[in-house]
Amino acid sequence: MDERRLYEVGAAGRAWTAREDPESRARRLTRLRWLFAIGLGANAATWTLAGLAFVLGGRAWGAGFGILALLTAPLILAPAVAEAAARLKARRRHATRPADFPPGD
Repeated sequence: MDERRLYEVGAAGRAWTAREDPESRARRLTRLRWLFAIGLGANAATWTLAGLAFVLGGRAWGAGFGILALLTAPLILAPAVAEAAARLKARRRHATRPADFPPGD
């Protein structure tokens, strides 16, 4: 099977091909894992600080750091959104067969 001849058809019936270098995909996935780990670490640190602030500083300090912890929660989702955007960017939609599409045998 010729891998260059593979294409997908979306729900609306539009054909698309993925034009992405395997090395760039591997780099992007590595970056995704690092960003997820950093976001998870930042979120865990702020929740820990919120607990410590509540125990040591009282309600007001705990509430303030709790809001900070809630504000860091989207950092966990940011890599997934970036990955979805990168996948959409790597897709190439076609209305007709492109000229560089290899002919069949």
